[in-house]
Amino acid sequence: MTQINLAKNNLTLTKGHKAVKQHTQGRRAHHVIVIAGVSGCGKTQLIRNMSQPSQDEFTLSVMKQLNCTPNQRFQRSTLERMQRLTDPANAKHSKTRKSNYCQVLFINLTSINHNQNLKRLRQISTRTKRLDVITLYISPQEWRQSILDRLHTDNEPSMRAALIALSARISRTVSDFLYHREYKKWSRELQSFHSPKAIIINTFTRKVYSSANPPF
Repeated sequence: MTQINLAKNNLTLTKGHKAVKQHTQGRRAHHVIVIAGVSGCGKTQLIRNMSQPSQDEFTLSVMKQLNCTPNQRFQRSTLERMQRLTDPANAKHSKTRKSNYCQVLFINLTSINHNQNLKRLRQISTRTKRLDVITLYISPQEWRQSILDRLHTDNEPSMRAALIALSARISRTVSDFLYHREYKKWSRELQSFHSPKAIIINTFTRKVYSSANPPF
């Protein structure tokens, strides 16, 4: 009788161990790339270039730094969806465990929901095996022109971005300060993610900056 009970207990422990293992596996995404930058700095265009069958040399060099092959398959996702998929409570969903795609998330540094988005990203980072970050930066002058070109179009920038850009009409120095302040805050936030690879690039001039000497 004792041996039967022990066998039952061992079977229960084995099942429990498997359940915990599946639960843990289900909540961890394999590889997530965060593309961060202010509104209008080229985030959408970069992921388009990375997803094309034939990439240019600059795009290939960026992908190589992130250990991505030219044939890497990317899947753009929202912070809300990724937070939901990596939630331990949703571990039973196969999409969380078996996706062969590298998940790509956008962070708009000038979004009015930026603080809430950062909160989501912090949670996602704890449930990801690898989280790399690409920060897109362009000069304040280039950026302001990009924002002005998008005003009153179907692709309008965020309200916060528009206000920072339009503040140059009063003072370019103030506008530059506000612009760079968003990047400095993001740079401090990055330190909490312990990202294996964090690079800063300018897709307009096709330049890669040193993280030890950032342009902001």
